[in-house]
Amino acid sequence: MLRRTISSWGIGMFLLAGVSILQGGCATMGEKPKTVLVTTDRGTAVYENKYEFKAPTGWKLLREVSGGDFEFGFLKFEKGDFPSQTTFIYDPEPFGSSQDLDTRAKQYCTRFLWNSGILAEVKRQDQIQLWGYPAIVLQLEGENPNRNEKSKSLVYLVKKGSRIISFTVTQWRPMNRGFDQEPFEQFETFVQSFKFLKRTFYEEMEEKIKNLKG
Repeated sequence: MLRRTISSWGIGMFLLAGVSILQGGCATMGEKPKTVLVTTDRGTAVYENKYEFKAPTGWKLLREVSGGDFEFGFLKFEKGDFPSQTTFIYDPEPFGSSQDLDTRAKQYCTRFLWNSGILAEVKRQDQIQLWGYPAIVLQLEGENPNRNEKSKSLVYLVKKGSRIISFTVTQWRPMNRGFDQEPFEQFETFVQSFKFLKRTFYEEMEEKIKNLKG
């Protein structure tokens, strides 16, 4: 089941860590485990001292190791026949090259779930503001009758400064089973509460270039 989840996203190297947000560490032989996700007294969690958010309780932590297509996320295996599961993903470099949100959304959708056998159809697209930044919200659904599975996704593409980042939730279900709204509500809480604790490499580089130009 895990292999199917990862391949559905087109994800490269990854690490599945822990069952809850208190078990987010990993280490090689002989090294002291590094805690990558820690809870706060504010009811939030901090990931690698870079992001703070309200994490879904009891979900497994997904981490990029190297060469992957995302930075981190969460996975929940759910009751019911395969492929009953839901995944959150935060990606600082979603597929595409355009810095125009509408164009990037079109580019992104050409690759979305590309190796799953599902052609995801955009059911709705909205322009919004998220944390004061312009954003596009995509609602997508698709089916693969040959594998008796379907998917429902919600994607946020956010223009933060000069770059575009993304947040994605995808829920997988057998063809004869309905989708569960609760994980989508948890995803909304995750996204709306998301805070950046450090400037990114690109933001620091842009500031250096700006200072050099005077």
